[in-house]
Amino acid sequence: MNTEEQIKQNIESAMNQLDTFLKSDTIQSVKKATTSTIQSVSNSISKALAPEPPHTVYSPKKIKRIKKKITDSRNLGVFIAGIGVITSLGSIGDLDGIMVGIAFLVIGGLIWWTQKQKLDRIDRFYLYANALKNNASITIEQLSQLAAQSEETTEMDIRSMISHGFFEQVYFDASHHVVYQNYSAYQKSNLPPTPKEDSPYPEDIQAFIEQMNAYRNQILSLSNQIKDEDIDQECKKMGIILSNIEKYVTQHFDVLPKTNRMMKYYLPTAIKLLGNYKELESGHMQLGTNDTTIQDIERALNQLNEGLVNIYSDMCQDASMDIHADISVLESMLQQDGLKDKISS
Repeated sequence: MNTEEQIKQNIESAMNQLDTFLKSDTIQSVKKATTSTIQSVSNSISKALAPEPPHTVYSPKKIKRIKKKITDSRNLGVFIAGIGVITSLGSIGDLDGIMVGIAFLVIGGLIWWTQKQKLDRIDRFYLYANALKNNASITIEQLSQLAAQSEETTEMDIRSMISHGFFEQVYFDASHHVVYQNYSAYQKSNLPPTPKEDSPYPEDIQAFIEQMNAYRNQILSLSNQIKDEDIDQECKKMGIILSNIEKYVTQHFDVLPKTNRMMKYYLPTAIKLLGNYKELESGHMQLGTNDTTIQDIERALNQLNEGLVNIYSDMCQDASMDIHADISVLESMLQQDGLKDKISS
């Protein structure tokens, strides 16, 4: 056999050995493991880069951003409290140093506690939101059972979360104590009107509460559909002011007339402006120079919030004046009956 044939035979033998090796169980296991690893890494990257699926009633990115901010504040509280502990321990025998350490500890503890309360509320928010995700509506009683707390606390949670814009379009029916995914779901509900005898409020106050809830939910719903942060902040501020006004009216029925212009003109106009802005932002309409129109709407909302604060202040001032008037009358009667000097003595 010549040299050329020998080389050819060696090559064929090497190729057969390589083919046998590639078909062996060992190499097949390695190939399978490698493929599985590549697929797993690919899936992880795709999952990380893929947009987060939208939630029915809230924006996951927005809530995560809020939660991160609160968590950072809580951690800051822990850090400050830690400085307080270290300062106190390092100042044994030095009263001033110990007092400074205690001050840091108290401040840090307060920050930690308040932020922890907020984080607990966000945990409950996720609980409420997930319950609403698969239900067009759910009662406050059902939510309170899920959260293992009272119905009063749960209702306060829902009102606060709507006012602060946590929910996207959720509507709260205060009359029946039912939470809906959106205003449309509320309109489609077949709940009977609340009997008058079941309401703790007079008919005109009950009507005010229902209308106020409708206005506030519309404003916050439109706000969550608008990208401009300044307008969103004005709307969130408006929601908080309206909640305070509503609470005050339900405790002082006599101030209801002070809300007439607000309910009949101010709030419907605000809703109309926000609707126009939403259309403007999406490019569905043109209102002159866009920048000028945007500034005009921002200024109008800011002025409206100032006006609402003034309405609220007037209500509180009237109550304060009534209290002082009652005290003055009481003092006069005590004086006439010769009792004031005896009480003073």
